[in-house]
Amino acid sequence: MQRRTATIAERYLAIWSSNDGDAVAGVPYMYGPTVQFYGRPYTQGQLINEKRAAIRQWPLRRYAIRPGTLRVTCNMPQSKCAARSVIDFVVANPTRGTRRAGSARFDLGVSYAGRQPRILYEGGSLGRHREG
Repeated sequence: MQRRTATIAERYLAIWSSNDGDAVAGVPYMYGPTVQFYGRPYTQGQLINEKRAAIRQWPLRRYAIRPGTLRVTCNMPQSKCAARSVIDFVVANPTRGTRRAGSARFDLGVSYAGRQPRILYEGGSLGRHREG
């Protein structure tokens, strides 16, 4: 479960870094019916709306786990794992001429209780960033 959780975290960031609809289209497959998203409970529909708004704000996105920062801990009896890392990011909106780059703490919780893994929570906090 530890290795699979690390792969899910990396793949999630790769999908979210894509500049097409894959980031939103994957919500029903990647997330449970409800999810804690940055400290607030969301349904899948609410999460889809939130992610669409983020894509409109930042149509160009790149997120990557900073090498050596990914840590995964698992609770085997509960079939759950948590991934924590520092990510480096660059987001931009060419239409508005805005850009941000920096780092953030990234947390992802995954349940293995069902037939396929599901993200239970996503969170983190913004570290240093630059606007341009």
